[in-house]
Amino acid sequence: MSALDWIVAVVLFVIALSALITIHELGHFSMVKLFNVYCQEFSIGFGPALIHKRKKGKETYFSLRAIPFGGYVSMYGEGMELEPGTVIPEERSLEGIKKWKKCIILVAGVVLNAILAFVLIAISNLAFPRIVTTKYASITQDSVAASTLKDDDFMVSHHKSYISYEYTDNEKIIHAGQFYMVDNTAEIESNKYVICYAPTGTKHYTKFTEGMLIYPAIAGQNIATDNGDGTYTVHIKSLYDAYMKVDGGIEQEGLYANFTEKAYQPFEGVSFEAHLKFARYNESTKKYDEVLFNPTIKAVKSGDKYVWDDIGLSFKTMDDKDWTFGDKWKQTFKDYGSASVAVFKGLGTLFTGGIKNMSGIVGIFDMTANIYGSYTFATYLYFWGLISVNLAIFNLLPFPGLDGFALLITIIEAITRKKVPTKVKGIMSAIGLVLLFALMITIVVLDIIKLV
Repeated sequence: MSALDWIVAVVLFVIALSALITIHELGHFSMVKLFNVYCQEFSIGFGPALIHKRKKGKETYFSLRAIPFGGYVSMYGEGMELEPGTVIPEERSLEGIKKWKKCIILVAGVVLNAILAFVLIAISNLAFPRIVTTKYASITQDSVAASTLKDDDFMVSHHKSYISYEYTDNEKIIHAGQFYMVDNTAEIESNKYVICYAPTGTKHYTKFTEGMLIYPAIAGQNIATDNGDGTYTVHIKSLYDAYMKVDGGIEQEGLYANFTEKAYQPFEGVSFEAHLKFARYNESTKKYDEVLFNPTIKAVKSGDKYVWDDIGLSFKTMDDKDWTFGDKWKQTFKDYGSASVAVFKGLGTLFTGGIKNMSGIVGIFDMTANIYGSYTFATYLYFWGLISVNLAIFNLLPFPGLDGFALLITIIEAITRKKVPTKVKGIMSAIGLVLLFALMITIVVLDIIKLV
């Protein structure tokens, strides 16, 4: 991306993250005001205050703080210190209201994040055209491709020309996705590779060589299993891994595929002949003629990295006008459900794969910047919908320092009719916050290591 694109990506990231945080805190704040609980401060961000004001005659300060990665609503009865001379009746404290009201206050932020997620996904599907990449060629004049191909030639794909991804769900093998196989005979440094094409962008025509992926085809390398019929299969443990690993970024063990950048990016000395089959409509015969295109693909130096040399072959994108308004609504609910399931599956992998399956603020920025640079704004909104779902579900975890923990304590107190000692809750919350910040810092460090 250009320098301007990076600046825009940073600004959009800060705005989007702040919006998610603000919506979450507004959920708490709205219910606090509804149930007349005293609120001393509504803050977006942590650290030194950039803005800290309240209207004359009002009780709540509105603050904007220097570190925009969080926020809080300071409520009486939650351990906050009242301003000197301020006297608040007990019935206006968080502990003085009925337990069901307190529960509503605690979950309100999560509910608004869940609603925001649905709204963002709905806008992504309903307000923007659905862009799809076709297999109709767009040829650059005077290029390698121009010597053989013409505009609108159609790249032929059939069931024996793809690399597929599968995962196991309750002992049932489920097909997760596939890429078009360009070549399954390529040899690089005496190793056999599968060469695939995967569309990489939907803002414009997709360059063929920008979507070239190479995968070691030796089963012993735990990348792809040769099925013996021209197809290769990568086995992954869950659909979550299909979402998170197929598109690169995180090393896996065992039968996982190793989709780090080193696994599929061009590197020095790589050169192979691709075998592509196209169909061209013949006006005189009213049939399609077969056109074979066998270009030599090679890695060339570009700045400080290697890229595939452009051969002048791109594929057109188009609006999918076949989707009705009803289809888009159905897809919205489907996407929302899939996103929620993916979050739960992701949380489940924390117990098997540890924090390496998580992304922090740096990793999320990297993903959003790449999406902004390569995809449509609809995709960008959709991704932030996923982040909002993550934020909602994560906050419901019964871990000290999160809304879910306070909700659990409140429910226990309501059932037992006994108050958990304030000191105990304070100590547990303090420990939880320390652990959360330690986890956050660790994930940021790991994100930076992955990027480097």
